[in-house]
Amino acid sequence: MPVSSGFKPYAEQWLKGLKEIRDSNHAIGTVRADATLTGDQASEVNYPGHTLIADEPSAVGGNDKGPNPLDYFMAAIGFCENATFARYATLNDLEFDSLLTSVRAHWDRRGQGDFSDIEPAFKDFVVETRITSKHSVEKIRKVVTIVHKRCPMHSTISKMGKVVDQLFVNGEVPL
Repeated sequence: MPVSSGFKPYAEQWLKGLKEIRDSNHAIGTVRADATLTGDQASEVNYPGHTLIADEPSAVGGNDKGPNPLDYFMAAIGFCENATFARYATLNDLEFDSLLTSVRAHWDRRGQGDFSDIEPAFKDFVVETRITSKHSVEKIRKVVTIVHKRCPMHSTISKMGKVVDQLFVNGEVPL
């Protein structure tokens, strides 16, 4: 689904507002989540009008009430990339028919156990951007490069470990 043309004024106003910030103290954004344990391994986070539920699969003693916390972490990266893409595609007059951001990461599960020498941190990330668009690959690449640089989640994971960015345009890997 393409971004609506009515979205562009909002994206322009958003960027204008960022450019007008002169005091770095006014530029600090804060994100907060208060997770309450509601079951053996289930938790929920409440926001006005929204409740997120996380749980572990039954195979590890959970009740499958929702995605597990790591699923949410991966989803957050994809959500952030998509929102950032929508803004910068609009600002760069890049129309597209569909966008899918697929994120995966690898980590040593043994690190969650009682092994002091094994860290449970993610080792690497793969971020696939799949876009269907009639625009040139060069224009799409330009926007994707901006997105990876400006997305808070992508910027954060880039500091955590290796990130492999893969681009698919109209179902193919461009040269």
